[in-house]
Amino acid sequence: MCGSSNRQRQMALMVRRRFNLSPIGPIWFPQSFSFYNVEANGPLHNRLMINPGYICSEYFGEGHPGGEIINKIRHEDLQKLSFESKSLDLVLSSDVLEHVPAPYDAHMEVFRVLKPGGRHIFTAPFNPLTIEDDVRAVIENGEVKYLAEKLYHSDPVRPSEGVLVWTIFGVEMIRKLETLGFKVRAWNLYEPESGIVGNCNTIFEAEKPA
Repeated sequence: MCGSSNRQRQMALMVRRRFNLSPIGPIWFPQSFSFYNVEANGPLHNRLMINPGYICSEYFGEGHPGGEIINKIRHEDLQKLSFESKSLDLVLSSDVLEHVPAPYDAHMEVFRVLKPGGRHIFTAPFNPLTIEDDVRAVIENGEVKYLAEKLYHSDPVRPSEGVLVWTIFGVEMIRKLETLGFKVRAWNLYEPESGIVGNCNTIFEAEKPA
C-alpha cells in the first residue's frame, strides 16, 4: 500500500483476513456491505472509497450535527453517532479513540450502530503491562481537567494545533468492552511478506454477537 504506515498495513491485512478478501489488490466488498471509517484521509481510506457502501468522516468540533457535510467531508462525533441502530457491518478506527473525552461512550455508540455479527476493528494506544487505563484528562463541569502532562498527537484536520490525548488504554479496556456486550480479540501482527515490520501495533476486533 503505497505511502502507508505500518499501522495502516496491519489494519488493511486484518480487514482482508476477517472478511476473506484477496490478500493483494483492491479491497472490495459486496454492494450490500455497509461500513464506516472514522477518518477521511490516508492510504487505507483511498483503498476503501471505491466501495459503494463505504462511509467516512472527520470530527470538526462541537456545534455541528452528526452527518453534516463540511468542506465535502461528513462530520461525526463518535460519542453520538448519527447512524441508525444496527445499520453497519463494520466500523474502522485507527488511533482515534484516545482523542475522545469519553471513549466508552463511543464504544457504546459503535455497538449500537453495528448489525448483529458486525465488527469494530481498531487500534488505540495500549499498554498490556498496566491494568487500569491511564486517564490523562477529563471533563468536569464543562471544563477540561488535566490529570497528567498534556499530550498531543498530529491532526490532519487541525495540523497547526494537534489533538489532545485523553486516554492511554490498559487491560481494563478489554473487560469494559466485554461488559458492553462485545466479544474482543487482539492480534500483534508481524509479517514482512505483507510489508508489516518494525513496531507491532495491537489490532483489536470487537464483535457484536449475532
